[in-house]
Amino acid sequence: MTENWKSEYLEYMMAEDFEKAIPLKIDNFPKSFYKFRNLSKRTLENIEQNYIWLADIATLNDPFECSIQIDNNEALRNYFSTDGFKKNFHFISGQNITDKEIKALKTSESPWETYLKICKKRKIPLSLTSEQHLEKVNKRWNVIVRETNEKIRICSFSVSNQSLLLWSHYADQHKGVAIEYDFLDTDKLRTFLQPVIYRQEIEKIDFLEAYNTMKMVGSSLIKSKDWEYEEEWRLTMFKQQEYFPQKMNVPNPKAIYLGTRFNQNDKDLIRELFELAHKRKIPIFQMTKHPNEYKLVAKNTVADQIVKGGFHP
Repeated sequence: MTENWKSEYLEYMMAEDFEKAIPLKIDNFPKSFYKFRNLSKRTLENIEQNYIWLADIATLNDPFECSIQIDNNEALRNYFSTDGFKKNFHFISGQNITDKEIKALKTSESPWETYLKICKKRKIPLSLTSEQHLEKVNKRWNVIVRETNEKIRICSFSVSNQSLLLWSHYADQHKGVAIEYDFLDTDKLRTFLQPVIYRQEIEKIDFLEAYNTMKMVGSSLIKSKDWEYEEEWRLTMFKQQEYFPQKMNVPNPKAIYLGTRFNQNDKDLIRELFELAHKRKIPIFQMTKHPNEYKLVAKNTVADQIVKGGFHP
């Protein structure tokens, strides 16, 4: 599976071109999603009751989560091109701005500086310097981003269960589990599951008013290339009036994979997991170290023992 389709998909989604976005995602939809967890009462409850937990953006471990920047200069060029700007200029100054001045504002590398020069030449007093204007825009923008991020909750999955870093970071230093799900035939979950795109630069928009719901969701799908090893897909939910779930129902897991240090867990929790898996007919696989390479291999020897009723942690 090539990765180029993801950027194309995100572009369609942000443009709200769902007729192109949805088939593209379905054509590339993974067969398996893996949720890495520590072994705990909450994890056992997740499996037994078939639900996943949705996290608030503020609780995630990446400080750049849902980052999106306002391109201030491009936003100003767009604003200076509007009839609304011309009317506002006349309202505050009693003067009409010329087409030549508009062209200068639209093509300037520093449009606010150009605007200040125009006002100075016309003897129109302005209270904001370039720095003060930028500070004002950024302050307003930060409030908008913070308020909109409070309307997003996500649950993260990987399409790989072999990453050493994933097991280390999200499965209690290889002592936890990876729960495998198949979401292809689950319409609601499939609708809200999106691939994460990894980039060097933060997404930018050129107008405050351009920050709509799809831009908000799209910003949650863009992360630094430093996180590329995660091969992440996200179930992203945004608040719709009173509907803002903290958890969602999921199908019965396809399988459960045990970390290489799984036997270091509390024996009672281990026994509970095995009994639950046996009751729910969920196969269990043990991740083991490859003898010659830095990679993990899944073996189903534990599952065989559980079926036979002979495993004693």
